[in-house]
Amino acid sequence: MTDQHASQQRTEQHESDDRRFTYGVKRRLTSPSWLARAAGIGLSGVSIGFIALFIFILETGGELTLITRPLPMQIALAFPYLIGALSLGTTAGALLAWRYRYWSLTTRIHQTMLALLGLAFSWQLSTLGFLAL
Repeated sequence: MTDQHASQQRTEQHESDDRRFTYGVKRRLTSPSWLARAAGIGLSGVSIGFIALFIFILETGGELTLITRPLPMQIALAFPYLIGALSLGTTAGALLAWRYRYWSLTTRIHQTMLALLGLAFSWQLSTLGFLAL
């Protein structure tokens, strides 16, 4: 009886932990403040990644890579659309943060500056022809 009882308690504890974890992940993925912060982090990472990848491809492939568009260049040219979407998400998150006061004042200012930089970078990508709107 003790082995079966201990096994049953471990199973119940494991199921309880799984439900708690699932609930925590679900709650976090629907939290506007978490989504806004994730969009800002994603925007920063993808923007830096785009610039680094684009420069690397041009350095290794030469000027003809803009005309021939090998696979790495096609992948790099898909990043500006993701940057545009993340800029809009970061901007929406910053606006919601000011309305509902998610974070401290300095964090809201930081998120707003990140949103403005993302919008300016998206505008620049559109002006240069990387982002067709």
